Amino acid sequence: MANGDKIKSVFLKNAYFSKSQFFLWILLTIFDMILPGRGLTADEKVAYNAHGHRDPFVPLVTLASKAAAGLAGVESTDDLSIEGVVYDPKRGSVVIVNGSVMKEGEELGTVKVLEIKPNGAWFLVSGTRAFKSIHQNDSQGERTP
Repeated sequence: MANGDKIKSVFLKNAYFSKSQFFLWILLTIFDMILPGRGLTADEKVAYNAHGHRDPFVPLVTLASKAAAGLAGVESTDDLSIEGVVYDPKRGSVVIVNGSVMKEGEELGTVKVLEIKPNGAWFLVSGTRAFKSIHQNDSQGERTP
């Protein structure tokens, strides 16, 4: 065998191994995508480090926080504090009372919103119907924001 044939034979063997190695690499990559074996298991959790900021993956308002927002211990309309009113008769008005956003007809605990007006809302608390204004008057008769 001539020296040139020997080099050619070694080159072809190396080329064959690199093609087969490439094929195996592609095959293993595809199987790893289909059957991941090194991913996160159900027991592992990813921890988000907020660095002093709010976690953007945690919702701001949940059903649990809505129910526990401050209407749990309300016994009369004197315990209610209206913080805001969004009056929209076409799409539905909402009132913010004791930190909870409520629509007309919605009931949380002993508090039910009967009707929302631009300047306040009608509530039914423990069987008593009363209007609560957004503007509370202090002892001197001035409007408080």
